[in-house]
Amino acid sequence: MTIKERLDEYKIAFWYYKNRLHPIDKHKAVFCNYNGKGFGCNPKYIALEMLKRNPGWDIVWVVKEDKYKFPEGIRTVKWDSKEAIYELATAVVWVDNQRKLWYHRKRKKQFFIETWHGGAETLKKIGADNPANFDNKPYEHTSHHMDRIVNIMVSNGKLCNEIYKSAFLYNGKILECGSPRNDILVNCPKDFEVKVKNFFNIPYNAHIVIYAPTYRNGRKTDKMQLDGHKVLDALSEKFGGDWYMLKRLHPTMSQSASNLDYSQNIINASEYDDMQELLAAADVLVSDYSSVIGEFSIMEKPVFLYAEDINDYSRERDFYVDYFGLPYLIATDEEKLVENISLFDQKIYESKVRDYHKRIGSVEKGTASKSVVDAIYKHIEEEFS
Repeated sequence: MTIKERLDEYKIAFWYYKNRLHPIDKHKAVFCNYNGKGFGCNPKYIALEMLKRNPGWDIVWVVKEDKYKFPEGIRTVKWDSKEAIYELATAVVWVDNQRKLWYHRKRKKQFFIETWHGGAETLKKIGADNPANFDNKPYEHTSHHMDRIVNIMVSNGKLCNEIYKSAFLYNGKILECGSPRNDILVNCPKDFEVKVKNFFNIPYNAHIVIYAPTYRNGRKTDKMQLDGHKVLDALSEKFGGDWYMLKRLHPTMSQSASNLDYSQNIINASEYDDMQELLAAADVLVSDYSSVIGEFSIMEKPVFLYAEDINDYSRERDFYVDYFGLPYLIATDEEKLVENISLFDQKIYESKVRDYHKRIGSVEKGTASKSVVDAIYKHIEEEFS
């Protein structure tokens, strides 16, 4: 880190303290998604539930770019600007799915909800459990800061609880209620089919497969060069109909999406705000080590794993569960992936998926957003009554 970067951090911390001269607004909440991205992930569904219950809430969203669209009732401020610091310093609620750093200074009566962007379905080891972070002192320092300022972490199951404690060095309160972003997968997945197909100009009678590989060290895409046309042909032969593929990279790699191949039936979906809407609209998922695997299978739709670099990846990251014990067919090359599609049996798959979700203690009931907002209201009543 340069001297200038360090000074910039101290300036941010100073503005947090200066804004403590202003009172906390008990009807204002500040949201952030993936360090300044658009209207998506868990924070989106918490914000919508808050507005549904009380349109008078002042909802502020922190963004890095002006390109994102937000519904009425949500205003935006620029990431790390003086305006954003003011909003954060005076809001009663913070909601984020990423970690905040040492210079984000929370006040005593403020309520910080950390939703994270994974869940009980997380496969790859993260945070302090990731071998790359074993001697990472800055990561450890940030984890201790988060442990001090977070009031509640939102979890969707028993395995997720344990991951929070070990990966994030977290000792605080956990709200085990499900992931707010998964409420739509439980309650109303069909509602988003028309929206997604209209957005990407996909015929309504066509089918969608999502290819969603996870993050790689160095943000490399060389292990993500899946031949989409082979997959589309195999799906058409197995299930019938016309198929389209949406390729979706991890949010931290979306800028590398241009490195993948596209065509009329293979579409770049990496900049679409809400991954859960894509999952709700899709018929099939192809992924590797991403938590979207378990989320998509909540709907008991087919998941196929394409893990070309499984040996390298397992050495680099390791897994929380036995990868080859997952309830999904696994391929390490394209020919095997095509074969797995042809061999897929829905009844056997559903039985294995249900057993898996039970084993990891998943608690997705479609009411997570409601539970989180209940916790917010309880905090405000206790602190400001």
